[in-house]
Amino acid sequence: MRGIIIFFFVIVSSLAVAQTVSLSGRVLYEKTHVPVEFATVWIQGSAGIGGITDKNGYFYIQNYPEGESLLSVGCLGYASRTLKVEVRNRPKVITVYLSEQTLAIDEVTVIAHRKMEEATTTYTMDRTVLDHLQAVSLADVMSLLPGERTSSLFKLTSGQTLTVRGGGSRELDTPAFGTAIEVDGVRMSTNGYYVSSSASSLMRSADVRNIGSSNIESVEIVTGVPSVEYGDLTNGVVKVNTFKGKTPFLFEASVRPHTQLYSLSKGFDLGEQLGRLNVAVERARSINDLASPYTSYVRNALTLKYSNTWRTRRDKQLDFDFSMNGNIGGLNAETDPDAFKETYSKAHDNALRVGTTVSYLVNSPWISNVSAGLTFAYSDNLSEVKTNNSAASTLPALHTIEEGYFVASKYEDNPSSSVILLPTGYWYTTQYEDNKPLSYSAYVKARWGHRWGQLNSNMLLGGELKGDGNLGKGVYYDDMRTAPTWREYRYDQLPFTQNLALYAEEELKMTFRSSRFAFKAGIRSDMTFIKGSSYGTVSSLSPRFNASYTFAESQEDWLRGITLRGGWGKSVKLPSFAILYPKTTYSDCLAFAPGTMADGTSYYAYYTHPSQLLYNENLKWQYNVMRELGLDIRLKWFRLSLAFFHNTSYRPYTTVSQYVPFEYKLTGQSALESCVIPSSDRIYSINRHTGIVTVSDKTGTYASQQLAYTTLNGWQGSKLSVNGSSSARTGVEWVLDFNKIAALNTSVRIDGKYYRYRGVDETVTQATSSVKMTDGQPYKYVGYYVGGTGHSNGYESACLNTNVTLVTHIPRIRMIFSLRVEGTFINSARYLSEYSSGQRSYVIDDKESYLPSEQGGIIYDGGKYAVSYPLYYVSNDDVTTLIPFKEKFLWAYEHDKSLYNDLSKLVVRTNYGYTFNKQKISPYFSANINITKEIGDHVTVAFYANNFFDSLRKVKNYQTGNEISLFGSGYIPSFNYGISLKLKL
Repeated sequence: MRGIIIFFFVIVSSLAVAQTVSLSGRVLYEKTHVPVEFATVWIQGSAGIGGITDKNGYFYIQNYPEGESLLSVGCLGYASRTLKVEVRNRPKVITVYLSEQTLAIDEVTVIAHRKMEEATTTYTMDRTVLDHLQAVSLADVMSLLPGERTSSLFKLTSGQTLTVRGGGSRELDTPAFGTAIEVDGVRMSTNGYYVSSSASSLMRSADVRNIGSSNIESVEIVTGVPSVEYGDLTNGVVKVNTFKGKTPFLFEASVRPHTQLYSLSKGFDLGEQLGRLNVAVERARSINDLASPYTSYVRNALTLKYSNTWRTRRDKQLDFDFSMNGNIGGLNAETDPDAFKETYSKAHDNALRVGTTVSYLVNSPWISNVSAGLTFAYSDNLSEVKTNNSAASTLPALHTIEEGYFVASKYEDNPSSSVILLPTGYWYTTQYEDNKPLSYSAYVKARWGHRWGQLNSNMLLGGELKGDGNLGKGVYYDDMRTAPTWREYRYDQLPFTQNLALYAEEELKMTFRSSRFAFKAGIRSDMTFIKGSSYGTVSSLSPRFNASYTFAESQEDWLRGITLRGGWGKSVKLPSFAILYPKTTYSDCLAFAPGTMADGTSYYAYYTHPSQLLYNENLKWQYNVMRELGLDIRLKWFRLSLAFFHNTSYRPYTTVSQYVPFEYKLTGQSALESCVIPSSDRIYSINRHTGIVTVSDKTGTYASQQLAYTTLNGWQGSKLSVNGSSSARTGVEWVLDFNKIAALNTSVRIDGKYYRYRGVDETVTQATSSVKMTDGQPYKYVGYYVGGTGHSNGYESACLNTNVTLVTHIPRIRMIFSLRVEGTFINSARYLSEYSSGQRSYVIDDKESYLPSEQGGIIYDGGKYAVSYPLYYVSNDDVTTLIPFKEKFLWAYEHDKSLYNDLSKLVVRTNYGYTFNKQKISPYFSANINITKEIGDHVTVAFYANNFFDSLRKVKNYQTGNEISLFGSGYIPSFNYGISLKLKL
């Protein structure tokens, strides 16, 4: 594969010198004919061929390809223009007029716009869209994609993540973890964030709440197969661009019941040769509950952006961009009077993202432009939780990280003791978790655009070095006298990961009389280096292809054009630190408990057995195969766009448990019956290595006495990161745009999607029981389960959403009104319990049974209780022999009741008869309105109301047969509204 693609690039690159001429012109403000400075002028679909206007509005492109091309002209504060330019044989001079970006112009879009020139599916939303939507979070714009729902998270007090062509957290590979998010070219990487093993997923998705929303100029979302330029992803790309260029003072105030937002921004022209400086500050505060407005999330966002352009010659220029986005804020519940006295939780959400880019526009026959850049992203996510505790007698807290037997002691007597006795009565504990993920990258890339006859070629070559690490201290406690059982695990001592990527991509376009063909092929090679670990170097290749063919183009006929497009690609996702570096696990077994003394003190002794860290050197990087087919039909009356996709996730990251046997000594209270030393004079000690307990007399009257013990057999569990089973996502998205109804100034859009997910985890993991055996020994068996110890090991879901959007734009009064009705016609899901090599779960006759029903049955038939068995089990008497569980369990039921009762502890039973029923919800709807009104040239007022019907109707839940209310269900957003005011000064 690699050789074929390299040969393809070599052949294309060996074409003769391109046929080019020069194009020059001027960009003027339409109303006053004043020159527009710093306007960007570029050829659509080219490898960055273009330029920027000077202070007099002039631009010059020397190597403009002959023939017909689309020229795009844009500048901050002006409505972008795209015009067809045909150049033949000799230089050409044009003049372009731009209109101010206001609601007074005819062409204003407040819905997601698909980039038709791209073969892969890509949507863009500009500032007008965000203002009309009144977005306070980047997550709000995802509702504008085909078939998406308005988010029910209209507050910032909950984490907000983005998912492209993926579902919820029940999907095996955590699709939001694989969605790439960039702010001004700086990636929001969460690979270095350490998620504790107690969390539901060890992959943390990027939380976008700390991105300021008021200074976003545009958002671009690639839902199809992205360019090989973008790596470390599986589920698409979201690119955020903040303001760049000269702007007036912009003040915005946005108020909704739970959230208030205020911002001020300004784009300064520093003068000739000094560049432009954009500054934006924003404060947003969101409360969780109107009845108790104390738990709140605060965002204090700051953006600094400097840009400059120097012309080295008439047709060449050097661009420099520096951006810094940051936030100081977080969640705080410290002042909540409804919480228990002096208890609280709070967390930092501080962030700093810095990026620098230098681009040289060469505009030569052999290279178009070269760019290089550095990025840096750092987050401070220190959390602090203070809780109250109480106990009538002392309880032990274990802190040892070494193997052996240890006696508990009071903190006052031995502050460095391996086992501390916690105080009695009431006390408070403050836990900190210090996560400080850091990522950086350095990249260089070159583009070359040229034409040979009807063939237009654009080549991209690039490389990137990316690193991830964590500077946090991990979990810790300031006051060790009240710290519970805990072991230090420093995140800042984990090695950084380094990833080197090299990529090449060629895009070919050919234009005929009434048709066009485009083909893009690229390959990306990633090499990951993890110094000081067992993983060594991991490499992967990611080929990607996109193609489109447009025919039957016409400006007059009823059929205006048809485009067929398709894409295929592979994308690789690097693992998170919690996957790469699992924590050591500890088995703490009670070795001696002499009882409570008269003062309430109990002197415990414990045996601690740490597991050996298990690094899976065979761990492979997770990857996704993306497939897409598209159809665009443009008729005289409407435009229809369809996109079919089928994405498969391979080798998703997951963890399994493994157990090994060990033995330890237990000294019971019965061993003290023969001890003649009075209890008030006893001093207990335990040999760290042998576990033998010795009782001494602190008065010296009696000789020391060793106590008898019993040897017990236990299991030591540890976690291992492995690659799980594949899962698939299939869907179709559609957008139907009707021509504007001129008499009403109204446009109509119908968009929607059908989405289906299915994933079954067949990874084998081990588990045991905490129940004691009848002889007092620890449970002696370990089960080998398919896909975990739950009643299910898989999940499937399907949804069918359709939205109708009406947009009325009245330029004469500068107002836009939109109504969006969102309907969900299919919302179904089902838990799965399956195994490709056998059966995992069985129907039982009643919820108390452990045995498969003699009548058989299928667990999905409805109303069936079920049991799930492990595949095998082992005993600590013989850990190498895997015993088939079902056969032995059924045999034990007839012949060995004691074994049957013991093995039943490994059986998983459903608590409800409807567990495996399809979770289907009857159709439901909601409606949103948005109004934007410009008052003169300086004031804009906007209002929105989501779910303004405040629907309280009930829908039927076919899983249980009950009716549930939509209110507070999360299926539709709760009624919420807001108003915003924007001033241009």
